[in-house]
Amino acid sequence: MLALTEIRRRKLQFGFVTGVVALIAYLIIMVTGLGLGLYEAAGTALLRLNGDHLAYAANSNLSVIRSRLSDQDVAEVQALPAAERAAPIGYVAAVIEFAPEESDTAAIIGVIPGSFSEPGVVEGRSISGPGDILIDRAWVRVAGTRLGDTLALPVGFETREFTVVGIVDQGYFFFQPAMFVDLASWQDLVFIGDAEQQPAASLVLIQGRDLDGVRGEGWRIVTKQDGFNNIEGVQAQQSTVDALRYMGLLIGAMVIGVFFYVITLQKVSLLGILKAIGAPGGYLVVQGLLQVLIVCVVGAVLAVGLALLTEATVLSSDTIPIDFTANAMATSSISVVIAGVVGSLLSARQVASVDPIIAMQQQ
Repeated sequence: MLALTEIRRRKLQFGFVTGVVALIAYLIIMVTGLGLGLYEAAGTALLRLNGDHLAYAANSNLSVIRSRLSDQDVAEVQALPAAERAAPIGYVAAVIEFAPEESDTAAIIGVIPGSFSEPGVVEGRSISGPGDILIDRAWVRVAGTRLGDTLALPVGFETREFTVVGIVDQGYFFFQPAMFVDLASWQDLVFIGDAEQQPAASLVLIQGRDLDGVRGEGWRIVTKQDGFNNIEGVQAQQSTVDALRYMGLLIGAMVIGVFFYVITLQKVSLLGILKAIGAPGGYLVVQGLLQVLIVCVVGAVLAVGLALLTEATVLSSDTIPIDFTANAMATSSISVVIAGVVGSLLSARQVASVDPIIAMQQQ
């Protein structure tokens, strides 16, 4: 095959192009992985809650931080005929002291013990009452906390100790590891000194159908995914990552196209000779595109290997929110291959337009 024969005879040149493609694909994979990591850190704890819809305060603009529901709001949502099950939950960010003079922030989520809103534990037991806390695996990796340890949470101007009774796999909320306490303890954490202004919950988690868009005087219901999409910064963050990925693909297509266009110009006379001895122009175009395909596929495979190596070494800790999935790697690699082939169409046009007589005169 002509395409493979030329690659074998010009190993250095095609090896260099393959390396460039690998670096471009590596960049795209890393940006995609960063986007996925940031997406998860923004609120997987919300997405993994065992419900279909969320009820927010009507004036909160779908912000968990600003959503404050009263007892009446919660009761109205729970009374909806379409709501099969509904449970109030609360959210507050808190600085957790896990060792003397050592602390970190976490997302404290209040749930009713024993309800469907309480996540299942992967180690330990569920919440049984005040003073119990469930911690996420992400917190374990950060702080090294174990079952039976105590964590100090701020309650007013004091701190209250909670005992770690279970470990969950819920992920992050607002880029903080999620922790779960009973709803009464959450209400103590957010107490503002005025009982009349004390919120009963931040949200109501609902299981049921046909509830999206349902409103009350002080609340509104959206799907869980819509609630996630309205977390502060998520949309802007994903738009930025997508823009970086698309710009990377565009630049990659241009760079690969220029490389192969230069290679084509270097062998115009040889292409003319091949046409003169009977080689069809279409055959030469196909062989040229096949070279591009081979180089891009090999480069993409090298990029995947490099990304996996990076994940196992440089990114082995949780300091950078990055996540590589098989689907993301495959999609990124295929995108680079397609971008490379599209970028090389200019060189394919050059091959098709070579005049054998003029080309041989230029030799």
